[in-house]
Amino acid sequence: MINTNILIVTSERNVARDLREHLIKLGYIVVGIATSNEEIIAKIEETKPDLILTDIQLNGKIGEREGIKTGELIHSTYNIPIIYLTGSLGQTAIQRAESTGTFGYIFKPFDEKQIYATVETALSRYRLESELREGRRWLNAVLDGINDGVIALDNQRMIRFINPIAEQLTGWSEIETMGKTLHEVFTSIDEESHERVEFYGIEKVFHPKNTDPRFEGLLVSKSGKMTPIETDFTIFKDDNGMAAGMVLVFRDITKRRESMREIQRQSQRAEALVETAARLNVQLELTSVLDTICNISIQALKASATAVFLKDAKQNVFHNKATFTQLTELKKYNGTRFEIPGSVVESILSEKKTVTLIGDIQSLPNLPYLEIFREQNIHTIGIAGLYRRHDLIGVLVSIYIGDQIHLPEDMIALLQGLANQTGIAITNASLFEQMHASRKRQQFLAHQLVMVQEDERRSLSRELHDEIGQMLTGLQFTIKSVMPQSTEEQRNKLDQIQIMISVIISQIRELSINLRPSLLDDLGILPTLIWHFERYEAKTGIRVSFEQQNLDQRFSSELEITAFRIVQEALTNVARYAETESVDVKITVLESIMQVEIHDQGKGFDMTFPSKNQSMGLEGMRERAFAIGGLLEIQSQPGKGTHIHAKLPIAGQIERRTHERNHPIGR
Repeated sequence: MINTNILIVTSERNVARDLREHLIKLGYIVVGIATSNEEIIAKIEETKPDLILTDIQLNGKIGEREGIKTGELIHSTYNIPIIYLTGSLGQTAIQRAESTGTFGYIFKPFDEKQIYATVETALSRYRLESELREGRRWLNAVLDGINDGVIALDNQRMIRFINPIAEQLTGWSEIETMGKTLHEVFTSIDEESHERVEFYGIEKVFHPKNTDPRFEGLLVSKSGKMTPIETDFTIFKDDNGMAAGMVLVFRDITKRRESMREIQRQSQRAEALVETAARLNVQLELTSVLDTICNISIQALKASATAVFLKDAKQNVFHNKATFTQLTELKKYNGTRFEIPGSVVESILSEKKTVTLIGDIQSLPNLPYLEIFREQNIHTIGIAGLYRRHDLIGVLVSIYIGDQIHLPEDMIALLQGLANQTGIAITNASLFEQMHASRKRQQFLAHQLVMVQEDERRSLSRELHDEIGQMLTGLQFTIKSVMPQSTEEQRNKLDQIQIMISVIISQIRELSINLRPSLLDDLGILPTLIWHFERYEAKTGIRVSFEQQNLDQRFSSELEITAFRIVQEALTNVARYAETESVDVKITVLESIMQVEIHDQGKGFDMTFPSKNQSMGLEGMRERAFAIGGLLEIQSQPGKGTHIHAKLPIAGQIERRTHERNHPIGR
């Protein structure tokens, strides 16, 4: 009631005066009195009333038409509540008045209680309706603003609301949907069976406590367009727990699905590149690398065939070095030597454009092998350059049988990634081949050096034993023959000379044996080692614990002398540096490998700073093992002894890269 402005509309002055007095007495503000339609409009614009009281018989005319026309004018132009003043009102007049949005009636003669009740009821109703309208405006704004389609239904499944997104997806406007059922407007079908999804009774199928009321399907619009959607629905109930309606919320998931497909493609591309890198990491022979690339590429790119061409820089042509296909009609070309002129490749690729897709190879003139492309119905070819730094060293080619196709960007990117991996792998394989060749040359030279050393040892041993030894023995006989003719004093001196010659002969024999024990050439490694251990124990006092397996057979001269020299050098180091009372020697022959192990529990040493003589001895053992294609590991720590482990091939050589990957320590 506070500050309520009321405009009175009546042509009867007495009625206006009487009503005005009642309103003022009740605490209302009367902002004016109007007597005609023209005056009403002016007064409304001027006074901005909160409520209008208008006589249903305006201008004193018989009947209610004039007053109701005034009410219609106010209702259609201004959002102001109206109360009609009347002495009596028939059923027809009430029906006409209701169409103007009336908020009540005040009957003549006026009664203050009735005026107060009617005015307050009208103001309260208007306030509630305004709040409701405002709430609806907010709700509609929110529903219109969201990116999901929304359709609200009553308990008869009749559409009560549809927002712009739903209009756009279904193809039905809001006006067209009024009075229609959901079945008429919303057509959703199952993507697999293409059967229609019915929503009648769906609340019995989906229970909020045990099932998420969400599903995907295809929405068929009014024009027949199909859109993949995800649909949620909510069933709301009245105060009695009965279903009062349902709200469908649905959204276009085309972009989401495309994003998921892109993520899957990215994931598959990454997996293919990771697999490529993993498989190439364990292969360094060029032939294996190229075969692996072709095998992986044909699966990853879904091609009919793949091939790798490498450049012959001298002739400026690219020769196929590896091909792969699973198609019978293409396998007949296996083993065929293809070559692509360098000028053709250079016209297609460049350092800025390292990969290209030719949609119709048959349309390009002057290309080699066009007759094969036509015969096999090959149109689409993907070509990616293989680079070493900035130099083009080859191309990776994928061909597709059938009509012209368009590879998506992610497949082009995958082809590029495979080409990058291939270029790196080829470079690594080339470096490995160079290193392998260099290692073989180094091994050959080391073998030759060892053999030269052994030949010199054998020659020097024979010369010491046969030549110098015989000369000293002859000298002993000569001295012995002249002793009878000598004086006592001379005989004493000759005896001393004889003793000295015997010592020299013994030292020469020892030196000769150490240089090259003839027992090794005559009987083999096992008897020689047993003989050597006995002499070693007698000379050093260090006990040798010897264990062997399958050593009682003859091996190549190079293998026997290498194994013997490693044991000999290791035992020498034990005697010089280990300060121990025992040493373990174990030699095992298994399949094509002879394993030699020498282990002591002596004082050990820091492998970072071995002594000069010790270091030379260790390197000598390594060189001997390497010279015949073997490997030697040394492990030692101060206070924990030393362990020497040699693997010597009986035939061929040990793959150093595989061994070092599996045995990373002690190299």
